[in-house]
Amino acid sequence: MEIEKEIKKITLGHEIGAGAACLKCKDKCEGFDLHFWRKICRNCKCGVEDHDVQLETEENKKVGKLFEDTKYTGLIAKLKKDGIPSYKGNQVTFSIPAATISTATPVPASTFVPGSSQTYTPSSQSAHAPPVAATAVPGASIHFPAAPATGRTAASGTGHTAALGTGHTAALGTGHSASIPSKGPGAATTAVPTPTAVPAKTDVVKSVTYEWAPPGINQGLALLYMELLPPERRPIAGSAGADYRKKQMAKQLPDHDQDPERCHELTPSEVKQMQQYVRKYKDEALGIGDITLPEEMGLQAGLAGESGPQGVGAGGKPGAGTTGTPGDKGDAIATMGKVGAPGADGTSLSGPAGNYSCHRCQLPMKKGEPAVFAERAGYDKLWHPACFVCCNCSELLVDMIYFWKKDQLYCGRHYGDSEKPRCAGCDELIFSNEYTQAEGHDWHLKHFCCFHCDCVLAGETYVMEKDKPVCKPCYMKNHAVCCAACQNPIEPEAQRVSYGEHHWHAEPQCFQCSCCSKCLMGQRFMALQGMLLCSVECKKKIMAS
Repeated sequence: MEIEKEIKKITLGHEIGAGAACLKCKDKCEGFDLHFWRKICRNCKCGVEDHDVQLETEENKKVGKLFEDTKYTGLIAKLKKDGIPSYKGNQVTFSIPAATISTATPVPASTFVPGSSQTYTPSSQSAHAPPVAATAVPGASIHFPAAPATGRTAASGTGHTAALGTGHTAALGTGHSASIPSKGPGAATTAVPTPTAVPAKTDVVKSVTYEWAPPGINQGLALLYMELLPPERRPIAGSAGADYRKKQMAKQLPDHDQDPERCHELTPSEVKQMQQYVRKYKDEALGIGDITLPEEMGLQAGLAGESGPQGVGAGGKPGAGTTGTPGDKGDAIATMGKVGAPGADGTSLSGPAGNYSCHRCQLPMKKGEPAVFAERAGYDKLWHPACFVCCNCSELLVDMIYFWKKDQLYCGRHYGDSEKPRCAGCDELIFSNEYTQAEGHDWHLKHFCCFHCDCVLAGETYVMEKDKPVCKPCYMKNHAVCCAACQNPIEPEAQRVSYGEHHWHAEPQCFQCSCCSKCLMGQRFMALQGMLLCSVECKKKIMAS
């Protein structure tokens, strides 16, 4: 009964995605059929990530397993549900108002009346955008309401027209105008129209669903982070970016790098070595990026007792020459280095934040723009969202999951490659002491075999086709070119002559003039529709016949 259960378990594992169409080969593939150890489709040789297989549940289990029993207790609380390690992909839908939506018409500076009290309602803007500068007539009092107006222009008074004298305040009513003497009685008056209110548009909203967005932060900051990624890498549902994330999840975090049960026929000794390897990277390298604002990093460094740039250290004290303004934005403003307080002379909301620069591109970080922070790297390092990539493959680290080693960020795959040899046949890390090195790759002894028929190639003739070893019979059947003279396939070890798309055995009986049968080895020749000719005379004879 136990044997039957084990067989059923293996069968069900290989039924995941069975028959799914290949997105790369289209109709050429009969459907996904997982090879029993190569991690590819038997029919088309493409990976599971290239097929239309829904892997969300499997991916969540894989990442949950990755972070199980690690130092990130807070993260584990997020990932675990009912005691079972499971990762929630954090699919988020943002409702973005259209840029053209407004609730009121701004009052031009020329219409502000000296001595009057008016309300200006700015159009919607980003939380991190610089404040709008308004120019007012001297003596006017302009009020900026805390909340956006609802489509009306606030006005004081009873809505009547008033004549203004020196030192008096007029109450302006909607749709009316005021007469304003310029210098005492009898002076010329100027009619100042009051702006007409514009009804608010409340039904113009754009919804964008992301397959993943940074968890644990407000949606405004998360949306800013997504907008700083390359457009083709943003995981918007149904887009090329979502497909990119799916493929990178499979490539960067292979489940057979973390779970011995996903590997093929490990010995007890190899299982123990793999468990030690997994424990090591969980303790020393594995992490997940956090989103922060550069101007807030000094405070975090102080709370952690570490140093940030320009000597920002314990307690979040600012560096030399810093003039922070506690209370404006908590104590975070006090740790901003040279930037100082918002609104101070010489500062800009889009300017550099302290002395932080991106650890990868070395360009300065901008205040108000989200940056990625890696706990393993320390509080003195930040990355632009688009720069948080693997140092080996330069791909965005999927879901900001990283491995830190020797002052570099790695994806899971290339961290594993830096620690252990990887079998080019099964894609698994090699934990045995004996393995084969051939054609610039490492192989399990039992996996250096034909890519087509799986026969072992030790001591046998093989040919490398597209970086894959192929035995001679499979080569002759699937890859060998035919001789244009005898029409027989040319063996891999045989010499041949190629000209354009045509090939010949490098032998006198094949590589000869099609007219006079003269051997052309080492001689000048001309080709005509796949025929070899030794001279112009033979060419004329062939064309005349």
